[in-house]
Amino acid sequence: MTYDLVPPKEIFSRISRFQQKLADAAIDGAIIIDRINIFYYTGTIQDGILFVPADGIAVFFIRRSLERAKKESPLKALVQLSSFRELPARLDEYGYRVSRLGVDETTIPVSIFKKLSKSFSSIAFQDIGSLLSTIRSVKSDYEISLIREAGKRHKAIYDRIPGLIKEGMTEWELGSAIQAHMLKLGYTGICRLAAFNSELFAGVISFGESGNFPTASVGPGGLLGLCPAFPLMGGARRLKKGDTIFVDTGFSYQGYYTDKTRVFTFGQPSHQAVVAHKTCLDIQEAVRCRLKPGAIPSQIFEEVYRTEVVSRNFEEHFMGFGSNRVSFLGHGIGLVIDEFPAIARKIDFPLKKNMVIAVEPKKGLEGIGLVGVENTFLVTEQGGEKLTPGSDEMTVVS
Repeated sequence: MTYDLVPPKEIFSRISRFQQKLADAAIDGAIIIDRINIFYYTGTIQDGILFVPADGIAVFFIRRSLERAKKESPLKALVQLSSFRELPARLDEYGYRVSRLGVDETTIPVSIFKKLSKSFSSIAFQDIGSLLSTIRSVKSDYEISLIREAGKRHKAIYDRIPGLIKEGMTEWELGSAIQAHMLKLGYTGICRLAAFNSELFAGVISFGESGNFPTASVGPGGLLGLCPAFPLMGGARRLKKGDTIFVDTGFSYQGYYTDKTRVFTFGQPSHQAVVAHKTCLDIQEAVRCRLKPGAIPSQIFEEVYRTEVVSRNFEEHFMGFGSNRVSFLGHGIGLVIDEFPAIARKIDFPLKKNMVIAVEPKKGLEGIGLVGVENTFLVTEQGGEKLTPGSDEMTVVS
């Protein structure tokens, strides 16, 4: 074995917290099939069905690969399974008889749910999507250590970017060079998202006004991409003097992400870009200092929007140009880029110590492109602790 495993103590602590939540909700047990939560509760990403009872040992029914799961997971109940039809009988063998079964409705395909409904015809199903999200939102010391390391390596990447920039290069070429260096530093090479049907490859790399191009992305960054089938990372737009260079990437270390945006300029930036970028930094600080246990995300959003955005007449194209505009100031991050909670209206769940939040105030400027910043912060009693070190200022590349 040439890689680190998730410590057994970490896995069993997660399962224990989950079981307490199930018991509190009077749910007899839960079935998990999505890869992210399977990894979170087993320490391995194998194809199968994880059953977690409210009381008792968790059982991982594996279609493939049982052999690898035995090498990576500390769970003792690892069982080969070939069909959903076997599941009720196999649970009976462990003495588990359930009347209320939790499933995550946000991740389970209808076809699989139909199979489960047929196999468990006499039980009631209950959605546990929000329960799973809230448990993962609070990070352990182990998880925070991995996110810190991701942040350090993320900084090393951004320190290299000025040396990669060359007049006439395309967005795709710069993005490819950044991606290559990320991989050399241990980046796991995939950007995982929770939002249904969302894709992200390497991040958003845009030159000048292409940062305002319409996109279906879950974030405020616009981009053209290579073609209609792949509107990701960057396109064929070539860099010219006076361009802003918008670089928004996630860095994953052992599965855990930091999210970071910096703006570079090829030559001196316009006064408009400098002022807008500075305002975004002020907005970031206004959010950061409020990232404390007990703070309500919706209240943070409303207060900061009123005092830092509306008061400066900064609303137009804030958080995305035109139709790219999004209605949040930040989002949780961990095993996926877009975790719970968001700093947004209607998110009334109080922040908790050791949540990790990416804050990303950004502004679209007509004819110029995107400016702004993004950093990943740890929620502490003193406010957000920055986990993505490095200067937030625009970097001028001549």
